Amino acid sequence: MESSNSKLGNLIVQLHNRTNEAKEAFDQALTELERQRADNEKQYQEKLKQLAEERRKWDAEKATVERLVASASPIVNLNVGGETMSTSRATLTVAEGSLLATMFSGKWEDKLMKDTNGRIFLDYDPVLFKFILNQLRTWSDPSIKRVFRLPVGSEQSFLEFVRLLKFNEQYIDSERNTLTSAVKVVQSEQGQERFETVSSSTVQLTDNGQKCQNTVGNTWQYVLGTLSYSTGSHRIRLKLENGTSNILMGICSKSKPPTGPLFYDKSTTHGWFVHGYVMKNGQGSHPGWPQVNENDILELTINCDTQSLSILNERSRAQHNIEVNIDEAPFPWCLLIIFYNPGSQVSLV
Repeated sequence: MESSNSKLGNLIVQLHNRTNEAKEAFDQALTELERQRADNEKQYQEKLKQLAEERRKWDAEKATVERLVASASPIVNLNVGGETMSTSRATLTVAEGSLLATMFSGKWEDKLMKDTNGRIFLDYDPVLFKFILNQLRTWSDPSIKRVFRLPVGSEQSFLEFVRLLKFNEQYIDSERNTLTSAVKVVQSEQGQERFETVSSSTVQLTDNGQKCQNTVGNTWQYVLGTLSYSTGSHRIRLKLENGTSNILMGICSKSKPPTGPLFYDKSTTHGWFVHGYVMKNGQGSHPGWPQVNENDILELTINCDTQSLSILNERSRAQHNIEVNIDEAPFPWCLLIIFYNPGSQVSLV
């Protein structure tokens, strides 16, 4: 009996020992598993943090690249007050510190309003904006003085618009942009320029004197403007409606108009032929004034104060200046158009 009890006791002890060993092994395995889980969680969190940092850097790089791509794009398409136009980024940013330079620096364009065609929409007067834009296009040339010219009849509105766009005051020539009373009188008393005097009945005037056309041709004809210019600076915009040669735009003395049969070879004649020749005191030369194309608009500036003329092709941005000998072309001056070929046509715009 005792032997049986002893064996039973030994079995119980062995079972207890084995249970303890199993429990210890289980506890060790559980501890190891917890340790591995903690390590894995730490690695997971570190990996998650690493991935989050990589994503942040990638997003930052992507934004930088997008800005660089936007900044590198050479053409900017605009919708200004409903009128579409395109220009280069360099033109819009040529005046550092201006609102346009900031808007189109490449940092803010994704924030600007766009129309349904993806053009950047600017709620400005398109006429004034275009006048600014045409001048900014010339400022990349270091020989061009960076000073805004004022549109005749809209001087105050233009100056206010220039300041609205935060252009530095250095771009506003206070002396040139201060209208003298003499200029104001000329503008108010004489009104709008029109074609009036013609050399013969073969020259036809239409649109209330805004267009002139040589209807027959093969003989030289001229047209004079109605206004007289003796003081101040005046700008006239002329459009070449038809013809690519033998058309001169310029001035002559109103008291000494040119005489035939050629008209352009008289000392009173000063101006530019559309095919490249420049006439000064009736003498022609070819100093590099380029060909004018049909539908080009030319801005003729008559500066009585400096006794000079200048012309600007608004499409090609070609410019040229000449001085006027007032002994040969005394004041007052008047607008002069000379043409030869049939169908040649010029209009005031």
